Amino acid sequence: MRISLVLGSGKVKVSQELFTQALDAAVTGLYGIIGGAFNWDLVEFDEDNGVAIIVSQKSSEQRIWAAAGFMTQFKGSPCRLQVLESSSTLFPVTSLDPELAEPHTQTAKNA
Repeated sequence: MRISLVLGSGKVKVSQELFTQALDAAVTGLYGIIGGAFNWDLVEFDEDNGVAIIVSQKSSEQRIWAAAGFMTQFKGSPCRLQVLESSSTLFPVTSLDPELAEPHTQTAKNA
């Protein structure tokens, strides 16, 4: 999935860490502690545009999408997580299962 994080406050620059915290907050905010069990990995993050590519198990994809759609605030400020694209060609889903694929070699920018 390709997801953008837009913050209502222009004072805070979107970072990889902030994106990760916001998506985690969205998932746990909508699903509670069960949301913490959804498996997703950040593959790439574009700090200039606040856009990330994440991969998840197919069973978690729709739930992550829904959680992103319901996100309206983060740390007391308005924000929006918007799913821009969902495609199996962005990154192979099998990379999440170590028995089906080689070790994950692609990492996030500036990690």
